[in-house]
Amino acid sequence: MRATALIRAQVRHGRSVVTRLRGQVPLAPREVSVPGPIPEVVLVGGAAGPIGGDDLAVRVEVGPGARLRIRTAAAAVVLIGDGTPARQRVDLVIAAGAVLDWSPEPVVVAARATFHTVVHAELAEDARLFAQETLILGRAGEPCGDVLSRWDAVVAGRPVLRQRSAYGPAAPPGWRGPAGTAGGTVVGTRLTLPAPAEPASSAPGRAVCALAGGGRLITVTAADVPAAHTALAAATRTDQVSSATSSDPAVPRSSTLPAPAGAAVR
Repeated sequence: MRATALIRAQVRHGRSVVTRLRGQVPLAPREVSVPGPIPEVVLVGGAAGPIGGDDLAVRVEVGPGARLRIRTAAAAVVLIGDGTPARQRVDLVIAAGAVLDWSPEPVVVAARATFHTVVHAELAEDARLFAQETLILGRAGEPCGDVLSRWDAVVAGRPVLRQRSAYGPAAPPGWRGPAGTAGGTVVGTRLTLPAPAEPASSAPGRAVCALAGGGRLITVTAADVPAAHTALAAATRTDQVSSATSSDPAVPRSSTLPAPAGAAVR
């Protein structure tokens, strides 16, 4: 299955609004009603998977001065399918003065499945990005499949991050050792551009990397998702976009057009 999704936010009449939502099964973007000035979009899975052979692409464009948060409705489970890799590419384009929080739910890579994921971010000089990825290496009681995760970030035309990580039977030997996941079955990654003023330090199970371009990359390994997210949160307390959005249950909107402020359209 091949599918694409496009999400676009811009400033209209002094506030950030979602101006474009387009998707194909299984990528179904829906704007949701949340308190506050930051619009939020949820990607709803319209089918099981991704499964082997799927090729999914998500593009997010945040216009000058706009703010946007994107998450997914539930965790995804990568299944074996036809035996070829399931691929997902996420392109994040953030204009001058814009802010994006990309916070999807975890991705579980089942035994014998192969998942190739790419997050590619392009930021203007004064744009901000908070992006997170959580990989669960296998379902409960089973070995994990193969994962190839790549992160690329470019700020004002300058590369600031090029990282590629591999997990699973096809990964280089030692990926579960002390220099890899240290036996953990969950890997969480958090990219912040530019880096917050508040310092963060590495600790057992958590690696903090200051990027030459002024950003910060945090990678944690843990035995479960709550522990991984706790470790990430402990080092990202200055994530102003996430703290400014509500964690209250969201109300899906049936329209792709922005509703009046405070309205919940069903």
